[in-house]
Amino acid sequence: MKAGGVSPHEWSNEEEDGRMRIVVVGAGAMGGSYGGLLALAGEEVSLLDARSEHVEAVRRDGLRVSGVFGEHVVRLPAAESPEGLEPSGGGRAELVIVFTDTNATREAARAADRLLAPEGCAITFQNGIGNVETLQEELGAERVLGGSSMCSALVEAPGHVVMTHRGPTSIGELDGRRTNRLQRVAAALERAGFEVHVKDDVNAQIWTKFIVNSAINALCATTGLRLGEVARLPEMDALQDRVLDEAFALVRARGVPVAEAEVRATIKRNCRLKFSRPSMLQHVESARRTEIDAINGALVRESRKLGLAAPYNEALTALLKGRERDAIRRRENPDLDYDAWEAEAAVEEEKRAEA
Repeated sequence: MKAGGVSPHEWSNEEEDGRMRIVVVGAGAMGGSYGGLLALAGEEVSLLDARSEHVEAVRRDGLRVSGVFGEHVVRLPAAESPEGLEPSGGGRAELVIVFTDTNATREAARAADRLLAPEGCAITFQNGIGNVETLQEELGAERVLGGSSMCSALVEAPGHVVMTHRGPTSIGELDGRRTNRLQRVAAALERAGFEVHVKDDVNAQIWTKFIVNSAINALCATTGLRLGEVARLPEMDALQDRVLDEAFALVRARGVPVAEAEVRATIKRNCRLKFSRPSMLQHVESARRTEIDAINGALVRESRKLGLAAPYNEALTALLKGRERDAIRRRENPDLDYDAWEAEAAVEEEKRAEA
């Protein structure tokens, strides 16, 4: 565990009403929206994102934030690597907000370690489960807060993010305490216009969002359907119920306090009312790797550990991986010669038979 200069749960009371130095790691749709709105509210925000075209656009034209909070352009530092943000004379970040996809969580945690002040902390609003634990492994357990966002956003173009829905933002200490740093983070988010809920058991909120994502994202990403279309196709609606049954069986076995009936009803209602494109569908359509291993794939792995079967989630994970593989192949090798591939397969099979 990495040791800070002061107790990691306590920040100076003198700083409670002051603005915060914040770095957002993963400044895409959600990270860019949160970072931009925090900067507009007066926080000292910098962005770290691996996409060079996005970073270059922010540096050149500022970050454009559109959507439910209005239309804004904000100027703020942006870089592709921690070296571009490490202070030459100023202070390090008090808070790192991790908004990368789950495939980059460990890399994000190591970037946070370089950018945080000794007494600073990180918070994750990522999808899936396992992100908190990865941050704790890299930063130390007491330097990590838990979070969950029910907002949604998209990238309109490099340097332009759109927040399409304003939902609750839940945050909490993982040990349930109400600390100075937690209250400062909540105050910063509230100044930026977010609906902030400080939770004594933020882990339950993380798992609730995990269930929501498990029941929606992969169904849309595999079929190409939007939420409202899933709800209106009886076979897909029934499949969603089976996916939820397995998710609730897992949380019961783990003892996570999730309001099953309420969560199921909320998911069904949202699917009837909304026709949005979940982030996983956006990833497939742009031929990017998805977060399936941290969502439905994680549900399967965690269920197996407890001796539970999760065949619907297992099948959904396999199907989505196939769709993802096809999308990436079409982008990277659009002129693949299948005849040549078949010839290679025949040679390989002959060698296997001879062995």
